[in-house]
Amino acid sequence: MKTIAVIGWKNSGKTTVVSKLVTIFKSKNLKVGVVKHAHHSFDIDKPNTDSFKIRQAGSDKITVVSDKRLAFIEEKKNPDISLSQLVELNKDCDLLIFEGFKSNRELIKVEVFLSKNKKDYLYKSSDNVKFLITDDKNEHSIKKFSHEQIDLLATEILNEL
Repeated sequence: MKTIAVIGWKNSGKTTVVSKLVTIFKSKNLKVGVVKHAHHSFDIDKPNTDSFKIRQAGSDKITVVSDKRLAFIEEKKNPDISLSQLVELNKDCDLLIFEGFKSNRELIKVEVFLSKNKKDYLYKSSDNVKFLITDDKNEHSIKKFSHEQIDLLATEILNEL
């Protein structure tokens, strides 16, 4: 399985880039998975549903299955989860895109950057950042793409990994 992480500051366009990459990779008949890092508690379950009630009752794991989807919710006892565990959860994918995970040292990364955020480039302080998507016109020490060149980035990712 090929893996890549898309990193960037808040509101830099990470999810937009991930969505475009998924569309491109799917058009190449690849099975694509995405692991999205959240910095906060989140709920994908809605109040008053059966699965929500069961989870509120204390179930540690809930799997909801229909003829179209499968959702798995697990209450984590340990805040950490390893990269290998996340890959294992998605082992049937050809390509796994991680959104976030900038502190992970194993993943090859793409940084998404917008000048208007007035932040420094993450590639200067993060490990394994190989590609930069930016709206600036500056020279950089890593391969640079514009926000309109996601198709070229996708080709580069497939060639590099």
